[in-house]
Amino acid sequence: MSNEEQIAYWNGDAGKKWADLDAQMSRLLAPIAEMLMDHAQVDGALRALDVGCGGGSESFALLRRLGGDARVLGVDISAPMLAVAEAHRAEQGLDNVAFLQADASTHDFGDQTFDLLFSRFGVMFFDDPSAAFGHLRGAMAPGARLAFTCWQPLAANPWVAVALQAALTVLPPPAPPPPRSPGPFAFGEADYVTEVLQNAGWSDINVQAKNVDMRWPDSGGYSHTVRELVKMGPVGRLLADVDDATREAVYVAVEGALGDYYNGECLSLPGAIWMVTATNEV
Repeated sequence: MSNEEQIAYWNGDAGKKWADLDAQMSRLLAPIAEMLMDHAQVDGALRALDVGCGGGSESFALLRRLGGDARVLGVDISAPMLAVAEAHRAEQGLDNVAFLQADASTHDFGDQTFDLLFSRFGVMFFDDPSAAFGHLRGAMAPGARLAFTCWQPLAANPWVAVALQAALTVLPPPAPPPPRSPGPFAFGEADYVTEVLQNAGWSDINVQAKNVDMRWPDSGGYSHTVRELVKMGPVGRLLADVDDATREAVYVAVEGALGDYYNGECLSLPGAIWMVTATNEV
């Protein structure tokens, strides 16, 4: 999916769906954002750029971590998700966080410079990732730090793979995407992530594996919780254009596959991420 296709996707029905799910996703992924902030030792940064900020939850978390003297700019291509972020900003009356609708891979940040480039699962969608990270490095101050999380391969993430495999017992398999093409698992290979950042001119690159527990609290019974999970993953995309009977058959198949991961209070499935850090040495 090219950058133009990504822009269309995240501003269409999919963007509206993710905006509606933002509160759930924020709760689900907040521990990972905190983990990344701890790992990257972001304290001390004063001008942070949050790439792929979505509904803004990690931008606000960054602001809390960095303190009142810091400023955070969240950038995203999705107008529906930025509307969520801006609503939260207005509710909290914050003037040291701002949100910008733009393609971070090409946007001219002008005279703005940042000492931290941060992203929680927002950088795997670039059409040309080396060019994108090179462009972003141009907006960083000397010595600025980069910190982002991305998913390890699909096979290492049962929270997605188990539901997807169950769904494909009902649905025909989609055409496989080209290797390393933009998408949630584009950065599944650690060596590739390192290569991308090296080509973009970053230094002190470190890619560290981390296992995570993906937990969906019971939101109205097991069946309803499963359906909420399905909306958030690739199965949701596969269900976009199917009839009601097929959709229900997929839900039943996924419910059967995930039963062992439900403890009566939540669905808890393993996930695996890379925590990536680097430095802009000029």
